[in-house]
Amino acid sequence: MPVVAHQIEPLSDEQDLAEAVLAAHDGDPLAALRSVIADAEFLHGQLEIASALISPGLARGWKPKFQREE
Repeated sequence: MPVVAHQIEPLSDEQDLAEAVLAAHDGDPLAALRSVIADAEFLHGQLEIASALISPGLARGWKPKFQREE
């Protein structure tokens, strides 16, 4: 089943991002979760590509992390 990208409206200071994602999927929590997972997988792939192409000198020693620190 293909995952369809949904446009999330810009948030005001009072809005919660989780609520905005859920609203973009018409309140369907499973669709919202699938979309967030698909976005995370896409961005992980982009990070892998960038880490392979960016030289240490260009990034001044910075290396991407593939897992967030809690």
